[in-house]
Amino acid sequence: MLAAKPTAATFLLALATLVAGAPLSAQQPHRDSATVVRAHRPLLRLGELVGVAATTGLALATDRKIRDVVHDPHDALGRTVSDFGNALGNGVIVYPSLLVLAIGGKVLHKPGLYGVSSRALESTLLGGAAAVVLKTMVGRSRPSISPGDPYSFHPFRLKDNSFPSGHTIVAFALATSLARETKDKWTDVLFFTAAATTGYARLHDDKHWASDVVFGAGVGILAARFVHRFQAKVAVAPGAVGLHLTF
Repeated sequence: MLAAKPTAATFLLALATLVAGAPLSAQQPHRDSATVVRAHRPLLRLGELVGVAATTGLALATDRKIRDVVHDPHDALGRTVSDFGNALGNGVIVYPSLLVLAIGGKVLHKPGLYGVSSRALESTLLGGAAAVVLKTMVGRSRPSISPGDPYSFHPFRLKDNSFPSGHTIVAFALATSLARETKDKWTDVLFFTAAATTGYARLHDDKHWASDVVFGAGVGILAARFVHRFQAKVAVAPGAVGLHLTF
């Protein structure tokens, strides 16, 4: 438990730096200083849909082989990378961090910081909610539970579900949301590389199959695009999730 604290602290600092800097490149006159500069893009192109489906299918066919290669509990470097990746996709860390940044932006009268962090929060919350629904419907066993059988499915099971990867959804929703706030393609590379470490972490730690991660990345990207396109507002309460759309 103690080993996770430096990772969380590093994540909070890095996230605050990235989010605080994002509005500068997205600033435009007569509009929110953190206006979304890429919201005109389609939610999902046909080529992207085919690509995700094909990649997920390929991963499904090779899940066990990929697990045997990537899962290595004795790999020190992999353990370090996975610590960061797990933190980046952990809702317990991500949601409060973005909420604090959004509140800080509001209190300090920083509309750019508030806009970027609130949209990122909405994106990750929507992705997280989608993960819960999909996991329950599919009911796939985690590789740590069924290591020799990647095709163990128990629909509508409430725990130990693997497909898709919730951590990966959150990480890619966050990366997509932040990337849509800036024009610089190099920051896109940074955001998505960080998100990819989360996918790697879930494989390295034997929490997910490769197909869980691939499909999860697609869901996370779609969740963020949905929020940015329709300016969705997600409200979460005990036992309920509400969604408000502005067209």
